[in-house]
Amino acid sequence: MAKPLSGSVTVKKKMERWNALQALLWMIEGVLVGFGAILPGVSGGTLCVAFGMYRPIIETLADWKGGLKKYALMLFVFLAGTAAGFVGLSGLAAWLLERNTALVTCVFVGFIAGTCPQLWREAGRNGRTRSDIASLLVCFAAMLCVLDLLASRTSVTIAPGLGGYVLCGVLWGLSFIVPGLSSSSLLLFFGLYQPMLSGIARLDFAVLIPMGVGMAACVLLLSRAVDWAYQKRYALISHGVLGIIAATAVMILPSCERTIAGMAAYAACILGGAAASYGFTRLCDRLRERQKADETKESL
Repeated sequence: MAKPLSGSVTVKKKMERWNALQALLWMIEGVLVGFGAILPGVSGGTLCVAFGMYRPIIETLADWKGGLKKYALMLFVFLAGTAAGFVGLSGLAAWLLERNTALVTCVFVGFIAGTCPQLWREAGRNGRTRSDIASLLVCFAAMLCVLDLLASRTSVTIAPGLGGYVLCGVLWGLSFIVPGLSSSSLLLFFGLYQPMLSGIARLDFAVLIPMGVGMAACVLLLSRAVDWAYQKRYALISHGVLGIIAATAVMILPSCERTIAGMAAYAACILGGAAASYGFTRLCDRLRERQKADETKESL
């Protein structure tokens, strides 16, 4: 009986290592998305786009059989990480926000900025037209206006309860479907943010279940429309989303510090976050390239 070639065994071992490392990166991305979504001003949808998870999620929600066939492992690991970051780190988020909200926000601004080169390349993978660039600029300006309007309005208080927590879920769902829309900022506007955060930290099912129902209903209803739009006008929609993300990063920047030490701390957090996310996305790209190369060798 013929023994397997040592080269084939080596390729298989390499593929197993790439797969394990890729799964770890998916988990880390999920934790960052879940943790970042808790922070006021930071959009979970923006982070999903930044880490390349937005399209797989939308495709799967629109066509769950086809989506799971292509992305089952990736989405399982990523969503497990998201749940861990969202529920498990809600207490840490509350603690960090009490200590210094501005510096934490600067780190996430850096995360978003560091992924923009990859998002720009991905948006233009099939070429760019003047309409695509116009879409980017129009969406950037429109998102700036929307976020500025929300920031300038006085808050409207909604009493915590079943209806309020269902609304929390709907707003979370919207923030994943519409990149750049921060559910945390809207919840602060309605006075529901602190009760919701406390309920999540306590694993209070009177909070978690209504939120889950509201989020599921919103995401399932809107995902097909978004997937259809991507299929019809990929470049136009992708550039528009990039404009929304850029506007979000600009608007969530904390007020400028007047001291040299404060400005240096802001800059360090933004640059550190950008360097980390840029390196992260480059590592993911290299992993995918090596996996494809190894799969090609294995098939020969």
